[in-house]
Amino acid sequence: MQDGVEKRRFARTEVNAAVQYRLADGEAARDGWLGNISAGGVLLWAEDELPVGTTLYLRIRAEELGDTEMEVTATIVRLVPARQDGRLGYGCRFDAIYSGPFVDAG
Repeated sequence: MQDGVEKRRFARTEVNAAVQYRLADGEAARDGWLGNISAGGVLLWAEDELPVGTTLYLRIRAEELGDTEMEVTATIVRLVPARQDGRLGYGCRFDAIYSGPFVDAG
C-alpha cells in the first residue's frame, strides 16, 4: 500500500485450507495451501517452483467459504519473496471459474 491507498480491485479473505492444483500440461494433481482468496484470485503456497505466467487448474474447498467447492483456471501473476513452512507463495489471478470435473491426469 502506497500513501495509505489500497490498489487492489477486490477485498481479500484470509483462509487456511488445502487446495489441489495441476499444471495445464496435464500432470498429476498436487497438494498446496491457500493463504487468502478474493473475487479476483488466490494466494497459493506450493512446494513446486513455478514461473510467473504458468496456468494452473485449482480445486478449492474451505470451511471459510461455506464448504463450497470451486474449480478454477488461474494464472500465476507474482511470486511472494518469502517462504512459508518450506513452501513458495504465488499470487494467482482467476481466469475462469467452472463446475466441470477436476480431471486428474495422474
